Amino acid sequence: MPDKIKVAVSNFPPLVIKSDGKYSGFEVDLWKALAKEINVEYEFRSSELLEQISDLENKKIDVAFSGISLTEEREKKVDFSYATLDSGLLILVKKNSINFLSSIRNFFREGHKMMASVILGVVLFIFAMGNFLWLVERSAPTFSKNYFPGIFESFWLVVSSMSTAGFGDFVPHTWAGRILTTLIIVMGVAIFGILVAQISSFLTVMKFKGEISSHKDLKGKKIATKENSAGVEITENLGAKVMTMPEIEDAYDKLEKEDVDAVVYDAPALIYFVENDKKYANKFNIIEDLFYKHKYAIALQSGSSLREPINRALLKLRESGIYDALYKKWFGEETEME
Repeated sequence: MPDKIKVAVSNFPPLVIKSDGKYSGFEVDLWKALAKEINVEYEFRSSELLEQISDLENKKIDVAFSGISLTEEREKKVDFSYATLDSGLLILVKKNSINFLSSIRNFFREGHKMMASVILGVVLFIFAMGNFLWLVERSAPTFSKNYFPGIFESFWLVVSSMSTAGFGDFVPHTWAGRILTTLIIVMGVAIFGILVAQISSFLTVMKFKGEISSHKDLKGKKIATKENSAGVEITENLGAKVMTMPEIEDAYDKLEKEDVDAVVYDAPALIYFVENDKKYANKFNIIEDLFYKHKYAIALQSGSSLREPINRALLKLRESGIYDALYKKWFGEETEME
C-alpha cells in the first residue's frame, strides 16, 4: 500500500465541491471517513474524468472519485469499490408559459391509466345501478319485462339520469325506482365532478411541464449536458440533438438563454443546483423522471491493494450509521434516490 495515496477529484457538486483550493462534498466526506478507517494518508489532485481513468491505467494516481459511474467498459480498464451512491439522469427545463396543446397531448399519452380506471368505475356503476333499477321497476310499465332488452333500457335511464339530461323515453313509475333514480342523479353529479377535477388537475400539472414531461420526449429536442458524461450517449440514443459543454454551468447558461430545450445530467448535481443556486434555480424545473439508473463507485488501479480495505471500510461505515449520517447531511432525510 502506498505511503501517501494520490486521489484525483473534479468539481461535481454536491459530491465534490472545490472552493478556494479546498474540497468538500458527499464523496469527499465519505473518502475522509474511509481513509481514517483504513489509516492512510492522501493528497487531492484535480483532474477531469477521462484523465482520471487514464491516469489510473498508467498508475499516475491511486484513487479517483467525483460521481464516476460504475460501467462494464470502465471495469475493463480499472477496478471499482462497492457502490457508494445510487443515481440516475434527470431532466432540467426552463419554467415556461402554459402550452395547452402540449398539455392535451401529454394527457392522452400519460393519462391513459387514470382514464382507464375512471371509465371502469363509471361502467361498473352504470351496470350495478342498471340492474337494481330494472329489478325494482320490472313490475311497472317502465321497461320491457324480459331482461333483454329491458336491462339496456335501464342502462339508458341510468346514463340519462347521471348526466342530468332528462329521462328520455323512460320514466320510473315506482317509488323505489324514483328514489333510486334520485340517488343516481346525485351520485352521477359527484362522479362527473370527480372526473372533471382529476382531468383538470392532471392538465394543470402537464401545462407546467410543457413539451418535455419525461425522457421519452427528448427525441428531436436540443439537449445540453457536460462533455464525456453519461448523459451524452444516453440522450443521443434517445434521438436528442446533444450539445456538450466543458462544464455543466455552461449548459445552465444555454438553457437560460433558451438555446436548448433542456439539460440532462446526473440527478445529485441537478437536485443540488436547483436547491442551492441563487442565480438560476428559481428559473428552472426538474422533470421528476429518473432514468438510466446507475451507481457511483470509487475507481482504483486494476489489481489495487486498496480495493479490499476500502470495501471493508465502506461496509463498516454503512453498518455503523456513519454513511447514513453523511447522506442525510448532503441529500436530506431520504436514504436512496429513486
